[in-house]
Amino acid sequence: MFRPPAKRWILANTAAPTRQESGDADCSTPDGSAGSATAGGWDACELAAEIGCSPLAASLLIQRGICNPEDAHRFLNPSLDDLPDASLLPDAEAAADRIAAAIARKEPIIIHGDYDSDGVTSAALLMRLLSRLGANVRVHVPHRIQDGYDIRREFIESARRQGHSLIITCDCGIQRYDEVELARTMGIDVIITDHHKPGDRIPRAVAVVNPNRHDAVYPFRHLAGVGVAFRLGELVVRKLGLSVTTYRRAYVDLAAIGTVTDAMPLLEDNRAIVAAGLRRIPQTPKVGIRALLASAQMAGRAITSRDIAFGIGPRLNAVGRIGDAKVALELLLTTDEAEASALAGRLEAANAERRKAQDRILQEALQQLATDEAYQATCIVLKGSNWHQGVVGIVATKIAEIFYRPTILIAADGVKHTGRGSARTIPPLDIHKAISACRAYLTEFGGHSHAAGLALPLANFEAFREAMNAVTAQMLTPEDLQPVLRADVELDPGDATPELLAELAKMEPWGTGNEEPIFLAKGVEVADCRQIGRDGEHLKMLLNTPRGLREAVYWRAFNNEELLNGLHPSNLPVNGEARWSRVDLCYRIQENTYQSEKGIQLCVVDMRKSE
Repeated sequence: MFRPPAKRWILANTAAPTRQESGDADCSTPDGSAGSATAGGWDACELAAEIGCSPLAASLLIQRGICNPEDAHRFLNPSLDDLPDASLLPDAEAAADRIAAAIARKEPIIIHGDYDSDGVTSAALLMRLLSRLGANVRVHVPHRIQDGYDIRREFIESARRQGHSLIITCDCGIQRYDEVELARTMGIDVIITDHHKPGDRIPRAVAVVNPNRHDAVYPFRHLAGVGVAFRLGELVVRKLGLSVTTYRRAYVDLAAIGTVTDAMPLLEDNRAIVAAGLRRIPQTPKVGIRALLASAQMAGRAITSRDIAFGIGPRLNAVGRIGDAKVALELLLTTDEAEASALAGRLEAANAERRKAQDRILQEALQQLATDEAYQATCIVLKGSNWHQGVVGIVATKIAEIFYRPTILIAADGVKHTGRGSARTIPPLDIHKAISACRAYLTEFGGHSHAAGLALPLANFEAFREAMNAVTAQMLTPEDLQPVLRADVELDPGDATPELLAELAKMEPWGTGNEEPIFLAKGVEVADCRQIGRDGEHLKMLLNTPRGLREAVYWRAFNNEELLNGLHPSNLPVNGEARWSRVDLCYRIQENTYQSEKGIQLCVVDMRKSE
């Protein structure tokens, strides 16, 4: 049976300060020695004194590569004013000039988005902007099943019949060489805005705006598709002599949603965009976003990146996964509150249907792994005849997390004898590079380093699986296949204070590239614990610390094999008489707002008995 590998715990910086006291900063470590986390000539205490934070917070900044006061100020105060000049994006000037000319001449423009949240928010942003600027513009997002990914010949031919002279892509197009050539022969100009990795050549479009082009000089390569659209829109506005500040305020909510839901690194440009967007979203005038917030029970409060990732994003994505992404696009474009409420309801229903399909596919995939030793491999490659191709990507993400293997799940079509799949990976592996080495077995593929999509004849499935395992076995070492849980710093749960929580809040938004800090505590006494949740799958504990009791919750605790084998509530009674009354914890510090009672809650990431 294919079993999840055990996590290896690593403490990132054992010399960093680990306590936060009121009054003067304490720069000592648990053994009383001076903290010495250094980078670029600054240690944690020096940086803390310079920028006015605790040494613990300064240590966390240094671990994230924020090594001096200037970088720290920029990181803690992200601003759209610090974005690089948008004209540095490849072909951005040419794209903006062509769009401005089309607006002036009232040329028929059509925007082609994608069916995921990034593509939908990109298309909505450009549609709203160009309409506001007086353009003669329409917008299209493909149906995942009926149309497939990216611009296709049928779309180009339809654009010609409808008289469009300019096509603008959002979050797609970087590898559509033949389709761009077809448009050229028909007298249609194409502007590609995309962030996926290019192939060996660039389509011969009027402009190809992509920070991942090999010749790009734009200093940040990790913009989402909506980030590229956002920066291009800014350049158009600037060329027309309009207010860039007003533009940014009007569209940064869409840019933030697409950036977070596409799991882009929340650093530099993305950090500035998302931080501004999170401030804007609660006050957004867009009735569709307001309806989405109400549907997700997020209205009337501050919004975090986690809210977007786990609340807004799944709803926007769900309808594109199992139905027509046009519903999500219409929600983001509507100005009618009643229509917005109805469309949000359709997204909610689609999300519920998506969850059911996801659970079923996950169980079937796990059953394959449990019964077939052939899947004891470096790369997990599975197929199912009744799997929904719009959902397999989510399940691939889950399986990659559980087994810490790059994972490809393929929805097989027995009638057409073809399969369409999604690939997800682990941090050591560039999945796009690995799949590219196996392209001979595929009819198409695309994506980036951490996620990709592909299609193949089912007759090639076994050969493709063998090839992927051979390639990934060469690219990965045995150490790469053992998940590592990196704790940022050792901290007694009693030192999880409101003051520390406030400092951590200044480091938000959390996400890819700026993960929420994980703290390590050893030998913590469990004073009490009980199972909670509908099926008792969660564990709620009271921890005894030098500063009193602290509440901790271990969500989905009983997925932990060690707990199943002994570290169970029945072994942890009050009075500490159990076999394992002391535990080592890796945990996060979060605000507990349950039932409007604010306080600190420790969220356990992993737990094991103390040695």
